[in-house]
Amino acid sequence: MFDIKPFPTFSWSFSRYKTLASCARKYGYDYYFAHNGWLHHDVEPFHQYVYRLKKLQSMPLLFGQIVHHLIEQTLNEYMQTGTTATQAELVQRARGQLNTAYIDSTRYMEQWRYKPNRFHMMQEIYYDGQLDAALVQTYRERLPIVVTHFLQSETFQYITAKRGSLRIGEPEQFRSMKIDDIQVFVVMDFHYYDELAEQWVIIDWKTGGESDDDRQQLALYAYYIQQKYRVPLEKIAVYNEYLLTGKRKKYQFTATDMDNMLYTFRHSVLEMKKFQADILVNEPVDVEDFPQTVEEWHCRSCNFKELCRR
Repeated sequence: MFDIKPFPTFSWSFSRYKTLASCARKYGYDYYFAHNGWLHHDVEPFHQYVYRLKKLQSMPLLFGQIVHHLIEQTLNEYMQTGTTATQAELVQRARGQLNTAYIDSTRYMEQWRYKPNRFHMMQEIYYDGQLDAALVQTYRERLPIVVTHFLQSETFQYITAKRGSLRIGEPEQFRSMKIDDIQVFVVMDFHYYDELAEQWVIIDWKTGGESDDDRQQLALYAYYIQQKYRVPLEKIAVYNEYLLTGKRKKYQFTATDMDNMLYTFRHSVLEMKKFQADILVNEPVDVEDFPQTVEEWHCRSCNFKELCRR
């Protein structure tokens, strides 16, 4: 039976680190006050409310999730059958999923309120009542572009050419390791071992632009592979595939990169522990003790802005 705990287990991930860096109040909502909000009984309505807001999906987030899922399906199908759907078929699949999210958001709001993990709710529709026409047009135009760039990417072309010599890791799986006795979660888009080149390859698909955080996020992935398989860093190649532009960027990490990543991890953990009222059970301080960001541009795209306004 699933063990219901009053407080979440403390862990670390790159997304958790980024959330705290952007806004401590959002961090509190995401990682503490939404806890147990999926339950229908024996839970305060406040936690259910926060959990519902956490499940909102903005158009950029939803688009990225759908494209990543589409890539995962395409790679699995190719490895199992040796065949690939056409660009038009993949675009149609993605449009179907976007349409489903729109229908859920406009017709099934009450069902979403009761089961927010079963139905989609688009953030823009929840807050504004509709999707901006320009936003819809932007992502309608982006979809065939990112699908085409995926099919034409060096990564996909190499996989289809070297299928028999690659050991493919399960994509998009939650993996974890211990650093300083803290559970660290790592979710890699795609990785494989190339027997001909005798190296591990990590791929991160991006549906948006480049970010200053990309290097440290990928350094964490390289550290995971290094620790799990006991291989030197020079045997690990890491790539960003930017699907909007078709650009590919390679990273070759050094021991200095690992030291920098571990420094970021340890400094972040210290910041996170400031918000624990009881470190043994990971009980948080009061919600008011999670300060709101002073950079209000973060608030415009935040799922929890309704709570902060109140």
